[in-house]
Order: sequence, then structure tokens, then C-alpha cells
Amino acid sequence: MKRTNLILAASIMMMAAISFTSCEKDDEVINPIVEQSVEDDDVDSYFDDVLAEVDDITLSENSKDSQMAYATLGENGERIRKTSWDDNNCRIDSVIYNEFVNPNAKYERVKNGVIIIRTCGNYLSDNFERTVTFDNFTINGNKIEGKKVIRKTAEHQYQITLTDGKVTFTDGTTYTRNAERTRTWVEGYDTPFFVWDDVYTLEGSATGVNRKGETYTHQITSALMFKLNCRWIVQGVINITVGDKEATLDYGMGECDNMAYVTVNGKTYEIKLRGGK
Repeated sequence: MKRTNLILAASIMMMAAISFTSCEKDDEVINPIVEQSVEDDDVDSYFDDVLAEVDDITLSENSKDSQMAYATLGENGERIRKTSWDDNNCRIDSVIYNEFVNPNAKYERVKNGVIIIRTCGNYLSDNFERTVTFDNFTINGNKIEGKKVIRKTAEHQYQITLTDGKVTFTDGTTYTRNAERTRTWVEGYDTPFFVWDDVYTLEGSATGVNRKGETYTHQITSALMFKLNCRWIVQGVINITVGDKEATLDYGMGECDNMAYVTVNGKTYEIKLRGGK
């Protein structure tokens, strides 16, 4: 589940380098759009990282075991899964992280705290719903909050709703998000107990308040494509609005590379993706 971070170089808020020329008026629009793109990709990468963790835990072979399960990986810390069942025969997984770094993930991120996963039905069956919440959960020290609900709506297709999403960064600033998206599983469903070869597309929209207190929206106008074996979003277009400023962000046509394109006021600028921290 790919989530990316955009950087524009020195000319924009001391971010690393992408060279282009523009007039001052364009900069007034580009700067907040680029900053918003950076924040969007940071937050997307955190919430998608959580979803990759959830899939890794619940779709692995040992997830069939209803007893307590451990995953301890030496210097990579510890991930402990405790499983129970509620009165509706829904499965509850409490996953406890202690300085854990997933060796299979594309991000070398340290996770602490607890993810709570409630699953009703089977991921591959017609009736499936999963709810993900957090208890003092952090990624690289950034606190993650919110409620994510995943419902199956068609074969290999899932509706994902994020409510009260919030990231509190290590510097104390916050970023909120509510999102409604459709996730389509396009590759990897024939190996359901190994998530790291998955490819999926994402459509939908998100709204919230950024770290500067500005309201933002973004709308996916051409489906985003994510490959779990690639660090960057490989395809798709997002329309980004911050206040009265608007731009489009184009991730290209499927190549696993760090290039993307921002279009503002009819002008297109090539940028480099950072690929998450």
C-alpha cells in the first residue's frame, strides 16, 4: 500500500531539489499545493502502512490460530497478536507493537502501541467487514488515530471509510482526515496468505485540516495504482485543493519510479517523490 512523500527542492520551503522556473504569482499557488502534497503523501503512507500491517497479520497462515500468537524478530522488535471472539462470532485481534520493524514492508518504520482489528466474515467471502482502531499507536513516533472500516462490495473490491483520522507529528502539529475510497485488488489475490505481491487501485476522495490549520480536499480523478513491492504510487491523478488554490498531481502510467507531475494554472512541473519515511 503505497504512500509517498513529495519534495520540491531548495526553491520551495527548503525541500530538496527540483528545478523549475516560475513567476512569483505562480509560486504563491505552487508552494501551498506542494506542501499539501507532501502532507497528503505522509498521511496516506501512514494509514496505508497500517492497512498493510492488518493484511499481513490477518491473512497470514498462522492467523487461523485463535490462540495468542507471537512474532518476534530479533533486533526488529516484537509484534504480539492476541485473538478472541465476540458474541457475534466476529474475531478481535489486539496487536501489540514494541519497537517493531516489519522486515517484509517497504518502509523501515518503527511501530509502538496497539492496533485493534475486529473482523466479521472472511476476507475472500461475500460477507466481510473489518474495523480498525488504535490505542496509543505510533509510527516513527507519529501518533495515529481514527477508525477505518473495510467492507467488501464486489469480488476483489472493498469500500474503505476513514473517520476521525488524525496524525499528531513529533513536532506537535496535527493533520486530520476523513476519506471514502474504493480499493480494487487487481493482482496477488491468488496468493491470499502473502500480501507483499499485491497490486491494487484506489478511487475516491478525502477532506480534512492540514498542519497549518487550512481546510483541504483531494479527489482521485484517475485511479491510483499501488504495488506493495514498489515504494511509490505508480499511476493515477489526484485533484488537490487548499483553500481557493487548486492543482493536479499525476503519478504517471505504471512505472515504478520516483517521478510525478504537478500542474498549476496550466503549467506542468516535474517533481521527485521521496518515497516515505
